[in-house]
Amino acid sequence: MKRYTNRALGRRRTSRKAEAVSLGDAISEWLRLSGHGARLDNARTEAAWREVMGEAVSRKTRFLRVRDGVLTVELDSGPMKEEFLMARTRIQTLINEHLGREAIRQVVIR
Repeated sequence: MKRYTNRALGRRRTSRKAEAVSLGDAISEWLRLSGHGARLDNARTEAAWREVMGEAVSRKTRFLRVRDGVLTVELDSGPMKEEFLMARTRIQTLINEHLGREAIRQVVIR
């Protein structure tokens, strides 16, 4: 009976990495490479908006999107929109503090 080796079958031997990678690092790398990390950041920012701004403001918010560090918000209430336009930097600071990092560079109120 003839025995086949990996080389005879055209397979290459692969060596495992010498260093171990933590599960958290592996998941973070997967999120970054797959593009799901941006969606996760959007969901976290939306949750932070609800928690920081409160339920009343969340109900008046029609549109909330984060792209490249820019948080875009559409509000139903004209007076609330004017108030938020003047408090954009404060909103940015509150959300970034809640998230624990500089996720939002700019806030756009429409």
